[in-house]
Amino acid sequence: MIKFVRPKILKYSIYPELSGTLIPFYTNKHFPKKFRLKRFFILYGKSKFFRADHAHKKCSQIIIPLKGQIKIKIKSKNFSKSFSLNVKKRKALFIPPYNWITIYFKENQDSLLTLCDYKYDKKEYISLYKDFKKIISK
Repeated sequence: MIKFVRPKILKYSIYPELSGTLIPFYTNKHFPKKFRLKRFFILYGKSKFFRADHAHKKCSQIIIPLKGQIKIKIKSKNFSKSFSLNVKKRKALFIPPYNWITIYFKENQDSLLTLCDYKYDKKEYISLYKDFKKIISK
């Protein structure tokens, strides 16, 4: 039986100084309790293209904007919403499994950091939207 959990916004603080800005994250404060970091990656976008366009069976993710404006569309069972992220808003996005995600970048070289609680495994991805619809309709 699939447990559907909605994505949620995670708030964080920024500390600007004359020499630069620090943005700390604490695993016991900013991450959901069962989230254990296994891998991370940085994604740079191009404004004319979208990224992701898939769902995960096991992996939860936390998406943190690094530069620019990031739009994330999420669809799941009885849920569809767009989120807009940038560093100034001080918000990251937690995305549990079984949420279809599509990422759009406003400008070339806008970027984000993705933290994952599951190792990379291509078999764990749901890459076709029609397959995703079948899975969540059960």
